[in-house]
Amino acid sequence: MVMREKKRMIQNFEIIHSLQIGAREVVVGISPEQEFMCCFCTQDDIAEYYSEAMSSNDYLEIMELYADRVKGQIAAVQAQRRTLHIPLDMLGREHCFPLLNGDDITGKVVAVKPASLRYEYQRADCQLFLVTGGSGARANSRGTSVYGVNVFTGRRAGRWERSDILGEVRPECLPQWAKDHLRTIERKQTLEKKRGSR
Repeated sequence: MVMREKKRMIQNFEIIHSLQIGAREVVVGISPEQEFMCCFCTQDDIAEYYSEAMSSNDYLEIMELYADRVKGQIAAVQAQRRTLHIPLDMLGREHCFPLLNGDDITGKVVAVKPASLRYEYQRADCQLFLVTGGSGARANSRGTSVYGVNVFTGRRAGRWERSDILGEVRPECLPQWAKDHLRTIERKQTLEKKRGSR
């Protein structure tokens, strides 16, 4: 028996085109009445959210809107990249200690494998994070989830799989900007601990 792939739907529109660039995905759908729709989609751990939906009976009109919105997302990522002011070169295996099953990486700065990042985010500011927890951070764990703080932004880095991680970054390979940002993160964590102990 052949398993049919589940259709992705937004209300009564079946999604026929989609492209994720940066923080938002641009999607196009078609209804049973042959009406076309284009909107933005964002996701979190709980659900998908749709915004700025436009519909038309003219496919080419919707595809023009789709192309314009994709271009807008590209421009937003390019603008973001121009504000970084750090070298964007990513670290490779040679810059990291190999990640072994017996390694506990909690409290370590790790590098995400470039292939685990979306193409537009394959750059240094998205690759490095300070591990704060998760079952996959512990040695010889059956769990795989790893959580941490993005070294560049100082904000939560989301959830990664242990298999997404190249390894702990060798101290001599850590860029200077990352060392500076880590000091800020560590000061913030120390202050939060002091507040919590009052």
